[in-house]
Amino acid sequence: MLSLKFKNLRNMHLDTMRWYAVVLLTAIQFISSKCVVDNGLLDEEETLTGHSVFNTLPRYVLYDVNKPEGFNLRRDVFIRMASFIHHMNKVSDYHWILVLPPWHRLYHWRSSNLVQDCLPWSLFFNVDSIKKSTPVVELHEFFEMNGLRPLDVQVTLQDYNVKSFEQYPDFSDKWEVANCKDQVQTEFWNLNNLTFTKLLCISFQGISTLLVDIVQELQPRTIIFDHAELALHNYYGGQEYWMIRKSMQFSKNLHEIAKEFKNRNLKQDYLCAHLRRRDFLYGHPSDVPSIKNTARQIKEKLSVLNSIKAVYVATDASKTEVEELKNYLQPYQMFKFEADKKTLNRFLDGGVAIIDQIICSQANYFIGTSKSTFSFRIQEEREILGLPMETTFNSFCGDSIECTQPTKWRLVE
Repeated sequence: MLSLKFKNLRNMHLDTMRWYAVVLLTAIQFISSKCVVDNGLLDEEETLTGHSVFNTLPRYVLYDVNKPEGFNLRRDVFIRMASFIHHMNKVSDYHWILVLPPWHRLYHWRSSNLVQDCLPWSLFFNVDSIKKSTPVVELHEFFEMNGLRPLDVQVTLQDYNVKSFEQYPDFSDKWEVANCKDQVQTEFWNLNNLTFTKLLCISFQGISTLLVDIVQELQPRTIIFDHAELALHNYYGGQEYWMIRKSMQFSKNLHEIAKEFKNRNLKQDYLCAHLRRRDFLYGHPSDVPSIKNTARQIKEKLSVLNSIKAVYVATDASKTEVEELKNYLQPYQMFKFEADKKTLNRFLDGGVAIIDQIICSQANYFIGTSKSTFSFRIQEEREILGLPMETTFNSFCGDSIECTQPTKWRLVE
């Protein structure tokens, strides 16, 4: 049952519940003499959405992302979908709400003994803060409203044919209903009772607000977009981007843990180094320095920053590599957050990674890993905090090349 998969965070206000009960009972009485069975997307006049009593109810957009994508890319996709919802509510006669997709086990979540599926956003983020800029609900809240009714339509986004694009380059925003290129996902988040009235594949190329055209064409009350990562930013780094990004505050509990760690171990100024290893050793080998070279680059920077004697390290490196780095960094002190059993069981691998990001975002100086979204998000946090640009946009260089430093995406108010 869904109630076993999701925790109820709080009950809805009694008045709201009564109002919805009245609306639903009225709708049931209105359509009780008309039962429609059709595997296609029903015409507006033949569905519940066609009746005026339902026009006062909000409509919902769900979405999912390519399974291998990591935590921090998924955070970026949320910004794109939130921008789409903002635009949708400007042009639509209905009120649209974005349903937050639950978190599930990701590549970097390595604790195999922990159940890390169907996790609500509130475990990691301050959802009340997000709601101040974007109308959102958690998935379990959506089920409380929608029950087990099928979603009106599932849309699987897919790329246009690559070969034809190479022959006839076309960078215009466009979409069209097409034959499905790959196997279509029909079960989301391991929920076999989340069903759909209509399934479509749509070749898509463009910004996230182009999704508005699809919704207006289909006229659903509920819709889910799979592979939402294919929708691009309307204006990356623009005013709307930063408004949404600033709302994505980490949970107060995780901030408290980071604060306690700093009070115990980092009472002085410190430099934070994010060193991504594992998959980057194979995917981006030229961007990842050896452990010895990493220590050399850190010590060179510390020799210039005379007041900093402590180094905090956020890394997915092995324990052996961490000890090796610690030895190379002497006489400087090196610190790394290690979650105790209670913290790990409560906040899981995702929470531990966020604690790293919080500590790094508050450091006096930050060095990240080139091309890592984990580092990108830390740089954004530091921009939001108003820390100096020269202490934020820095990255390690690989062993064999001179490297350029990261692009400086400045906060736009």
